[in-house]
Amino acid sequence: MSHSVRDPRLARLRRRGRLLSTVTLVILIALVAGSLGIWLNPAWIEAAVVPRVGLTGYPVTLDGLSQTLGVLVSAVPLAIIAYGLNEVRLIFRDFGEGETVSQTLAQRLERFGTAVALQALVNPVVATLLGLVLTLGNPPGQRVLAISLASHDVVSVLVGLLVIGVGAVMREAARIAQENEGFI
Repeated sequence: MSHSVRDPRLARLRRRGRLLSTVTLVILIALVAGSLGIWLNPAWIEAAVVPRVGLTGYPVTLDGLSQTLGVLVSAVPLAIIAYGLNEVRLIFRDFGEGETVSQTLAQRLERFGTAVALQALVNPVVATLLGLVLTLGNPPGQRVLAISLASHDVVSVLVGLLVIGVGAVMREAARIAQENEGFI
């Protein structure tokens, strides 16, 4: 949908869009680097991963194999959410270029919602696998299979589905706007 370049609201949206695109890129890079970087230091694994997967108080083995497998397992949800955050970055970039309602924006919004929901769905599986990875090197009888479903995962699935729905509504609004432009 096009607006007058002199519209102050559009100018403000463009500035915010450019800023938020950059901020989202910085967050995306920090998230990926931080999430993977945790696996380089056993103390960070103990502080960040062990409690998250429900292994507090259980013995864990933090060796090269567990760290390598941990990176590989963690990369799955990280790749999903990185994809979604990149879609958000592109939405903000498009806002920075003055785009407000379009099929492309709707599609990007739906992709972000899908990434949020999908990442929340894989989180319990990933947490279970990480629990296995971190106790794999333990002696028999000290390996742990911890399965959990967190309320924030359920909420994230719902938020993802909501965003997909908003994207579908935006897609219809873009279609109607495009049809209306044809009448002018």
